[in-house]
Amino acid sequence: MHSFDDQEADIGDDESAGRTRRRVVRRQRPRIIGASLLLMGHQTCEALVPVAIGLAIDRAVATGEVSALLLAVGGFVALFAVLNTCYRWFARLARTAIVDEAHLLRVELARRLLLPGGRASARHRGELLTIASSDADQVSRAVVWVAGLAGAVAALGVSCVVLIGIDVRLGLLLIVTAVVTTVALNTLSPMLARRVTGQQESLAAASALATDLVTGLRVVHGLRAQETAIGRYRTVSRAAEAAGIRSGTAASLQLGATVLAATVVLVVAVLAAGLLAVDGTIGIGAFVAAVGAAQFIAEPLSAAGLYLRFGAAALASSGRVGAVLHDGDGSTAPVPSGSPAKPSVTLEIPVVGRTGVVADPASVGALHDALRGDRRGPVAVRWVGGSAPTVHVEPARAHLFGGTVEDNLTLGRPAGTGGDVGAALVAAGAADIVDALPGGTGATLRDRGLSLSGGQRQRLALARALHTDPPALVLTDPTTALDPVTEEEVADGLLALRHRDDGPDRATVVVTTSPILLDRTELVLFVREDGEVVAGTHRTLLGADPDYRRRVLG
Repeated sequence: MHSFDDQEADIGDDESAGRTRRRVVRRQRPRIIGASLLLMGHQTCEALVPVAIGLAIDRAVATGEVSALLLAVGGFVALFAVLNTCYRWFARLARTAIVDEAHLLRVELARRLLLPGGRASARHRGELLTIASSDADQVSRAVVWVAGLAGAVAALGVSCVVLIGIDVRLGLLLIVTAVVTTVALNTLSPMLARRVTGQQESLAAASALATDLVTGLRVVHGLRAQETAIGRYRTVSRAAEAAGIRSGTAASLQLGATVLAATVVLVVAVLAAGLLAVDGTIGIGAFVAAVGAAQFIAEPLSAAGLYLRFGAAALASSGRVGAVLHDGDGSTAPVPSGSPAKPSVTLEIPVVGRTGVVADPASVGALHDALRGDRRGPVAVRWVGGSAPTVHVEPARAHLFGGTVEDNLTLGRPAGTGGDVGAALVAAGAADIVDALPGGTGATLRDRGLSLSGGQRQRLALARALHTDPPALVLTDPTTALDPVTEEEVADGLLALRHRDDGPDRATVVVTTSPILLDRTELVLFVREDGEVVAGTHRTLLGADPDYRRRVLG
């Protein structure tokens, strides 16, 4: 039972679907008209093939006249030349229109989604991905749907004219049979449209959840919520599977009904034409033409069923695409002409221990400058518990240099000055990378390490920073290119290498929103948008501060 809101939503979807379909048809009208005329020509020629065969039998084969036989052969060549030419150009026009329309729809969707403040941007990314890919493709098939139905109607019309020309009673009988079966087939389209709509919505829900889980995989691992995430995805995946089965069942039912209808028409035609041939009302050529025309009717009937399925799918997807394109009145949120001045922020960081900083990405540059000792920016850093240490700020973007792996690793601490490169590689989770390279640490890297993946470059850059072993090390999102399992290993390795119980006192500052890294810190400094700094442990802030929870967990 639908509520009033559900009814309003259905009406809105119908309006959006209608507007989208009208836009597609209006935009592709020349190609639709051309494709329709070409397919009608193709189907007309196909419908005339049985007539040509019947005439050849009566006028050439039965009489044995060579000239008539040659004329029949020439007629067949011309007929099939036109038939093939029409179909080739129909396929070219239709395919071009489909590809072009799908592209235009994706461009419109992208433009609509990128508008600041657009309400459509509130949809899940996975759902938007499905709408911009699968649904856009379905809507673009409206071109073939219109042209295909026009061709099917032309084929049925020519076949009926041929049959009436052979015998009025035979023609009327087959026309009535074809009309009844076509109307019966059309009654299945609404059911198929509903099933396709359910399938697309379930697929969108599964895609949305999958996208969210993949995007927030680090968060899921940080919260140790893998089983819960798997359970949720299993539920929506099974719902999508069930909807797909229902949609497939409906499509199979319509396909079976189409085949049955064509068979009924053929059986009726053979029986009726056979009786007329036995009575001597029609000749052998006319009998062959009648049976051939009736048999050909199966093709446009099957095509009508196929294009009705296309239309049902296009109708369902039009509503979903239109809901994004026509969401709201197209107005956008006002964009401020200038950004307000950022408030002054002061961070108090212990000279010993592990500190996490969660701040606006736009202020990270100023934070780096302050950590390097620059006091002119909007961010100030005060070291507490001792004098300001020597600070190494590792760039957020992993940058490697030409030369060997060892050259890169020892850049901040040359070989022979102490330190164990191997320990830094293990802590950064990069030992397996070096082991896999021919020559190990002596392997030559191309400029910036382009032969390596992003995660491999990031781990080697982290190993270089760890090998430098400064009193205070500042890392900014050092694990963004790593999978959660490797990130866990790197977080533990970082803790074990820099903060051993028997090691020297060091400070490690991690500017990040990674729950895995923040969970290894002793203190987290959360910088709010208004400049207020809230201090606490990661777990305390998660439970007590909604803003922190949103920033870290998304």
